Amino acid sequence: MRFVRLLPIAVFGVFGCAQGGETEYEDAVTADPNHYKVEFENDVVRVVRVAYGPNEESVMHQHPNHCAVTLSSGAWQMTTAEGEVVDAGGEVGELLCVDAGAHRPRNTSAQPGEAVLFEFKEGGTAGTSMSHDHPDAVAADPDHYSVEFENDVVRILRIRYGPGETSTMHYHPANCSVDLSGGMWRMTDPAGGETEDQGDFGQAQCGDASAHLPQNLSDEDAEVVLVEFIGRETFE
Repeated sequence: MRFVRLLPIAVFGVFGCAQGGETEYEDAVTADPNHYKVEFENDVVRVVRVAYGPNEESVMHQHPNHCAVTLSSGAWQMTTAEGEVVDAGGEVGELLCVDAGAHRPRNTSAQPGEAVLFEFKEGGTAGTSMSHDHPDAVAADPDHYSVEFENDVVRILRIRYGPGETSTMHYHPANCSVDLSGGMWRMTDPAGGETEDQGDFGQAQCGDASAHLPQNLSDEDAEVVLVEFIGRETFE
């Protein structure tokens, strides 16, 4: 899978990694299960919840190519595999895409630090199913859907709706999402069926391909980061 860096390394912030040379370290979940937990996984991606308490520190570990959705703002200190110490920070809702590497993070803030990582697996491939009856979300509704990252296997969208705003019927392949607002949504399916769903800030969930027409039912802005698995009908 080809990993494409869309952001300059200077703005990677909290989860910037340095290459670890020839030294091999354990992956984050194995090395530090107190701070890294797997929430979802398939043959393309591993979705990892990152949660640090104030001033907590990890051990040296490595990540594959990954993108992170930051759920807290704060200050971090990153020690690279070469021993370089870098101060960093991130803002709530940032999408940070980083090449593989090793580091030892420390949350230097007096507040908890949290994020959701999408770790991309070597050899991940796109699906082959592209047959559906509804337009792509970005093509159908560019006012609410924009592309922030894309490679051969995944596309990551930023979704933003104002209070009460609605979309048009559109299609998503299998996907994972991170809720950045915790709003109330109404989803209308192609047959006219309606469901309502209350989101939770920071919630990650994964699901199969679907077509729907969303409406933000809340009186606040709604925001989601969505990772689409290109050409795939099912997440598993």
